[in-house]
This record gives sequence, C-alpha cells and structure tokens, in this order.
Amino acid sequence: MKKLLFAPLVFGLSASLLSAQEMSDKAVVSKSASQKYAPVPGVPDCATLAVLRGDPGKSPSAIEIKFTPGCIVPWHWHTTSETAIPLTGLLEISMKDEKPVVVANGDFGYLPPKHIHQAKCTGSKACAAVFVLDSAFDIHYVDKSGAEIPPEQAIAAAQKLMSKPTH
Repeated sequence: MKKLLFAPLVFGLSASLLSAQEMSDKAVVSKSASQKYAPVPGVPDCATLAVLRGDPGKSPSAIEIKFTPGCIVPWHWHTTSETAIPLTGLLEISMKDEKPVVVANGDFGYLPPKHIHQAKCTGSKACAAVFVLDSAFDIHYVDKSGAEIPPEQAIAAAQKLMSKPTH
C-alpha cells in the first residue's frame, strides 16, 4: 500500500511553531502574514501548505493549502476525515460517482475517511482553503478503477491535464 506521510514537511515547516501550536487547550491565532507556505511532498507543486495548528504528520491539525489557478490534486483518499473551508477562489471538489461541486468563501465541506475525491482550482484566481484533519494526514492516489497508484503516476497525469489549453 503506497501512502505519503507528511512528517518531513511538518518538521521543516513547523519546528519553530509547534510549542505555540500544540494540540492543547491553548488558544492559537495564526496571522496570514506570518504563515510559511511550502510544497507538499507527493502533491503537485501547484499546491503549497502552511501549518496553522498541530502536527499533520502525527496528530490532528489545521492546515491552509493554496492552489494556483488550474491546479489539480488528482483522485485520492485519506485515512483521516477532512473538513474544508474555502477562503478564496473557486475550488471544485469531485467525489467518486457524484457530480463535481464548486465551493467558495463561506462554504463548508466534509469528507469522511477513505472517501475518494479530487480538487481543482477553477477560474482565473488562486484558491485557498483551511482543512481540519482529525488525525495524521496521508494521501493515497487512485486510478479510475479505484486501485492505488504511485504518487508520481497520479501527479504526472494531473500535470498533463493542467498543461492542456482551455477553450
């Protein structure tokens, strides 16, 4: 079973922030100007992540992901549930066997564990969303039949779609 854990990213992004953001009863305020975004291992380069609270590689957390226009995070699932709160742009969430739904600022989305989905930043503006994760974050890419595939294969296919001109 192929899966990507985000421990290396978390260590690099949040080592200096963990004492202020540990999952405890402490209040956390994360100002957007001070957030540090970085590419996410095993995710297309068009998506960058900032840790808002917790440690996504080990425990429940809150993260913000920014997507460039046209960015696609191909079909995948997580072992954790995922709550999505869009901040900017138009984020299209496609769920297996369902019609795509476009969410925008003020909308809310919840995806249960192991729910196959993909995300695409539609329109001409960048997208950003906060994701609240109930446990350690991982990502499992799948093909059209739902069989797991290596991240490199999934990302290469998504990059081909992203490079196609739109009419």
